[in-house]
Amino acid sequence: MRDELDQKILQILQRNGKLTYEEIGKLLGRSPSTVRDRIEKMEEERTILGYSAVADQERLGVLLDSYVCADVEPSKMSAAISALFSIENVSEILSVTGEHRLMMRIKAKDNKELIEIIERRLKPLGFSNLETLVILDPIMRYPGL
Repeated sequence: MRDELDQKILQILQRNGKLTYEEIGKLLGRSPSTVRDRIEKMEEERTILGYSAVADQERLGVLLDSYVCADVEPSKMSAAISALFSIENVSEILSVTGEHRLMMRIKAKDNKELIEIIERRLKPLGFSNLETLVILDPIMRYPGL
């Protein structure tokens, strides 16, 4: 369980992972060495799993962001999930409750590419009963996703 200082450090890093120990320390009224020690401990304990760059998807040609919900037979689940890791357009794979067993986040340049991914990549893996949800406007999103 993290204390209040660790929580504040995590909040700051999640907003801007490029800040230095000095900058974080100044924001919190703590020394850079205290911030460094806290961050290193959270990294060692795997509270902090890594750092990433948040890219402008539009500038990369990704104009369509969607979630595809699907079912898959339990006997095919492991192989189907493993195969999803090789599809570069799939950025998230989630096991969910409700009508469907899995939810996948798929990014594509347009509707045509999304349909091709579903028809040529997902369905052959055994996914069925697919429901596609296109994100119209990401109002608030965790950075990096």
